[in-house]
Amino acid sequence: MGARRRIRLLAVIRTNFVPADAKRTGPKYDVFTGDLRWFQDNIPCQAACPARTDVPRYIALIADGRYRDSDEVNREANVLPVCLGRICARPCEDACRRRVVDAPVAICALKRVAADYGSLARLEPVVPPTGKRVAIVGAGPSGLAAARELARQGHQVTILERYPVPGGMLWVGVPEWRLPRDVIRSEVELITGLGVEIWYNVEVGRDVSLEELVDRFDAVLLAAGCQQPATLGIPGEELEGVLSGLRFLEGVNVYGSQGMLHSECVLTIGGGYVSLDCARTALRLGAVRSILAYRRGRDDMPVSQDEIAEAEREGVEFVFMATPTRIAGRAGRVAGVKFARNRLGDPDETGRRRIEPVPGSELVVPCDRVIVAIGQRPDRSLGQSSLFEHVDRHGAPQVDEQFRTGHPKIWATGDYVAGPRNVISAIADGKRAARSIDAALRPATASEPTTEIELVPLSTPEPCVLRRLLVGGVADWTLATPNRRLRHGDPYLQIQRQAVPSRPLDERGLGASLRPAPEVELPLSPVSAQAEARRCLQCQLNIFIDGTRCILCSGCVEACPQRCLEMVMADRIQAIDNDPARPRSVKEAFKPHAVVMVLDEERCIRCGACVDRCPTGCLTMEHFRAIAGGE
Repeated sequence: MGARRRIRLLAVIRTNFVPADAKRTGPKYDVFTGDLRWFQDNIPCQAACPARTDVPRYIALIADGRYRDSDEVNREANVLPVCLGRICARPCEDACRRRVVDAPVAICALKRVAADYGSLARLEPVVPPTGKRVAIVGAGPSGLAAARELARQGHQVTILERYPVPGGMLWVGVPEWRLPRDVIRSEVELITGLGVEIWYNVEVGRDVSLEELVDRFDAVLLAAGCQQPATLGIPGEELEGVLSGLRFLEGVNVYGSQGMLHSECVLTIGGGYVSLDCARTALRLGAVRSILAYRRGRDDMPVSQDEIAEAEREGVEFVFMATPTRIAGRAGRVAGVKFARNRLGDPDETGRRRIEPVPGSELVVPCDRVIVAIGQRPDRSLGQSSLFEHVDRHGAPQVDEQFRTGHPKIWATGDYVAGPRNVISAIADGKRAARSIDAALRPATASEPTTEIELVPLSTPEPCVLRRLLVGGVADWTLATPNRRLRHGDPYLQIQRQAVPSRPLDERGLGASLRPAPEVELPLSPVSAQAEARRCLQCQLNIFIDGTRCILCSGCVEACPQRCLEMVMADRIQAIDNDPARPRSVKEAFKPHAVVMVLDEERCIRCGACVDRCPTGCLTMEHFRAIAGGE
């Protein structure tokens, strides 16, 4: 075990002899008794979510069949769970501990299940007004999240949106076959139901100035997102038939452009989700061929392999390891793109291997349309206002940790500040910015919620025992987990990940220009959803040892399938809670011999085998749930 592993001290046990199974030699460990942050980080899916969604709780509610309750848990953190259940970047699944067994839990698909089967979310009551008015520039995920939080506090919120539709890039940049428009509308109606106004077709800087907003409102939040497409910077981009991925999707998704790609061949340049969406949308608009070119390899694309496979099923062709050098034209129109083949060179400063052109490897891909989808950047024109003394090198107003600009009435948040990211990160930033604005508008009453946890820390020669943590408001399925796993048997480790269904190819409208384009990915059935939910390891469960009853038999160590429990002598402990002096004091206090039981939190899958094996019942599996406000 190395110093970077998450090793928790379960118990220190005094003994008059050295147990045969206690490891006396080996690397020294840094161990921790565990605090609030420690036990929160034990739930890696929740820790990885920018909005800190209570993932195990909403999954357990689905296992109970309580879809509406699950959806409300999601809605509290995610704001737009019906949308996110279809398009979330799923950082939670990358962190899911179930991956060490077989495959991550389908957390995103379960989010959608909760929303689709949970009927309508409950409308929130309108709270008494504070008399304060807030203007938000942009009705995208960050702006909507901020609007909901501010309206919940009683502030009057007005959103100014340049497009005739809400959702920002949710509507403009995501195709309807991935995210139906009625889904976006239903999410936004829950927010406007709180009294939030949205002024459509209003562009700040054109229809109203930022200075006017500052004069008319008590606070202004810039959440304008990333509206400017990046360019290749190569000859030929000015030719007819070349357009950016953002403008292409904008024309299709917002203005209903149809048949604009009745072309023999459409070539999309880029490797992200936007480029894939463009290539797949082109086929739905009548393109005979759709090719996607990327300068790196297939495995380097920042998208899931499932997405690439779906694109191939629909007919998208791929050209990898190729960099465009020139767009060729004929009579002012696109005729093809010239590429240089690439090879991987030495790693750069980030560790990623550089791409290098292969001399003499040029190739030309004939096409009559080119879509450039290599990224987006914020529109920095708002930052040019005389209201800001300090802007960054890109022209955006600088913000502090609370998203405040140098102007006392202006905040900025989301992708407008951080650049293009995923939707859940933008939502998390919008909520944080709203709390900052609320605190400024009524500093005497606004405060951050406090969170408490009950622990009995390691201190005196008394046995080191961490007591049960606070429990409440959790699903029945979670509460019954220890009893189910340890006494009645629970085949949760044998349940395979449930495949997310998708619409058959002949029903997707490929080449037919159907409106609305049929949604490709479909929800899990209730039976599959509950099976998938029951794959969750329930990482909020934690192992504890009562050192007064431990007989140092090593049965728990032998039973552990992940080899995450270990019994070692105190000499192996290098530091406790980052204090190198504490192991010595513990060793002195527990003479003649101190035996230490430790747990590798990263490896533990909460199977309960150790608890089941213990002959004295000194091991228990307990629930963790932090509570706000010490209630």
